[in-house]
Amino acid sequence: MGYDFIKATAFLLVPTELLYFSIYFHTKGQYRIYKYLTFLSLVTFWISPWAAPISCSPARTLQNFAIAIGTMKLLDIWARRNSLPTYTAGRRPADWLLALIILTELRYESFTPNHVRVPRDQENFNEPLQLAIHLGAFLALQSFPQNYPTVLAFEVLLSIYIIWTSMQLVLRYKSSPALFGPLYKIDSLTGFWSESWHNVFASPCTSLAYSPLRYGLPRMGVPIPIARSLGVLGAFTLMAAFHMYALAPMLSQEALNKIGLFFVLNGIATVAEALVWGHRKHWLKTAMAWAFQVVVASWTAEGLNLPNGLSKIPWRELCEPRAY
Repeated sequence: MGYDFIKATAFLLVPTELLYFSIYFHTKGQYRIYKYLTFLSLVTFWISPWAAPISCSPARTLQNFAIAIGTMKLLDIWARRNSLPTYTAGRRPADWLLALIILTELRYESFTPNHVRVPRDQENFNEPLQLAIHLGAFLALQSFPQNYPTVLAFEVLLSIYIIWTSMQLVLRYKSSPALFGPLYKIDSLTGFWSESWHNVFASPCTSLAYSPLRYGLPRMGVPIPIARSLGVLGAFTLMAAFHMYALAPMLSQEALNKIGLFFVLNGIATVAEALVWGHRKHWLKTAMAWAFQVVVASWTAEGLNLPNGLSKIPWRELCEPRAY
């Protein structure tokens, strides 16, 4: 796994470097070179599985995630090429540094417009403390019977929270806000996806899915409320495709289909919730959101063939071919 990971990472540095220089030449106003390098970067990302073939499925999954994230970053910048976000975190840095910041800030924290989500109780929000709370909840779940899909579903959600937040605390810029809100304070599906869950991919979801549908469909006579709802569904569908592609080396087709449906069903339910409740808060709205998420997440986890607890993970067999 380590050998394959190093080999995949080494080759992925090539399209990443091309991506960096495409952004750099865009900041310089050299748009022809920018377009050329964008195309080269996109092609190089997608030929990396053939140029640097690897057999270990977890390493291939990480490779797929890198390819998908790089592709969305390229296409997101392309969609915004005529009006890139403006740097507003202080004095505009040198072009080489500005290009690096654009490359590494998925939410454009230092720019306007951005996709930063400010915690509700910003003054009292302590990200390391929240990480400890959610880590404690994850460890507590390890003492429960691990053959229940609901337990596995919550462990998956918490593990994503823990991994992403741990990376955030190490790699963040000083001004980077928290990725997650407290999961135990979720009061609606809309709140879960817009306020509590990470919004790392909010920018490509907006530029590649939501905005084209939200603003393009009304030009064809589609009512704005319907176009807005279809835009939300488009963003969830993009995330479904993203996760299915990234996780393909490790999961069976049945499991991938469930993951895709998890996002699509959440999109439909979120739109329905907004149509019925709007921005109103109510205990019934919260109860229905939790019930829906528990049922759908449990159904999804049931088909993932997950190990029954950390102690059951077959570490020596991680790189073996997946079972269909």
